[in-house]
Amino acid sequence: MADQAFDFSFSIPQPPTGPVVALSAEEAENMLLQRLEKSKSDPTDALRQLAMFYVRSGQHDKALARFRQLLERLANLEDKAACVLNMGATMESVGDFEGAVRYYKEASALEPAQTSTWYLIHNNLGFSLNKLGRFAEGEAYCREAIKIDANRHNAFKNLGISLVGQGEHREAARCFVTATQVDAADDRAFHLLEDLIAQHPELEYEFQDAIASCHEVIEYVKTQNPNIEPVVYRGWRKRVTLLRWKLASVFRRFKVPRKIAPAPFTSSGESHGKQGGE
Repeated sequence: MADQAFDFSFSIPQPPTGPVVALSAEEAENMLLQRLEKSKSDPTDALRQLAMFYVRSGQHDKALARFRQLLERLANLEDKAACVLNMGATMESVGDFEGAVRYYKEASALEPAQTSTWYLIHNNLGFSLNKLGRFAEGEAYCREAIKIDANRHNAFKNLGISLVGQGEHREAARCFVTATQVDAADDRAFHLLEDLIAQHPELEYEFQDAIASCHEVIEYVKTQNPNIEPVVYRGWRKRVTLLRWKLASVFRRFKVPRKIAPAPFTSSGESHGKQGGE
C-alpha cells in the first residue's frame, strides 16, 4: 500500500489582549453587581455575566438563581435554549448528572436553530448519560451531535466512551483517533485510546500507526504553544472580554506520514469528515 498520511487539526488558544487587573472574588462580584444595578432598563447581559461568574467561582446555587432571572427576561427561544443549556452545564459541574440531563432535555425541547447550541445540547447529553452509565442513550445523542457538527472533537470522544461502555472496543478506538485528528490540542481522547489499548492488547497491532501519529502531533502542538496548558490565575481579571470567558482560537493543520490507513470512522456506514460535557 502506498504511503498515506494522517490529517490532523488543532486549535491554539489566544488569550484576550490588554492589561490584566487581579481582583478578589468578592471584588469581582461587587463589580458585576454594580453593573447589574446600573443596567436596570436592560439587565440581560449583566445577569448573564454575573451568572457565569458564579459558575466559574463555584457558587452554583447563585448561578442557577441568576440564570432563572435571566430566563424570565428572554423572549427568543434561541436565547432561552442557550440559558437552559448553561443551567445544565452548571448541574454537570457539581456532578449532578441527573439534573444536567433534565436541563439539557428541556433545552432540546426548545429546538434552537443555532448550530453551536444544538451541538452542545446533544454532546452534553451524551456526556452526562455516559456518566450515569446509560451508554446506549448516550451513544444516540453523541451520534446526533456529530451529524450536527463533525468539525468539533468532543462528541467523537464521548461517542468513544459510550462504545467502550457497550463493549464496542474497536469502534471506540476509531472514535478516539478521530477526536484527536479533529483537535490534537486536546489530548484526552488520545489518553483514553492508550488506556483502551492497554486493556485490550489485541487491538494494538491494528492501531499502532494511529497511536504513533497521534502522539507525534500532540507533542508537536505542545511546541507550538508552550502555554497551551490551562493557566491558573489568583484572583479575577477585570476586562469585559475576560469576564465573558471566551478565548479566540487559531486553527492549524498537520499531516503525519503513515504506511497503513486505519478503517474510516463511520456513524451510519459512511466515512466521516473532521470537527461537555465539553
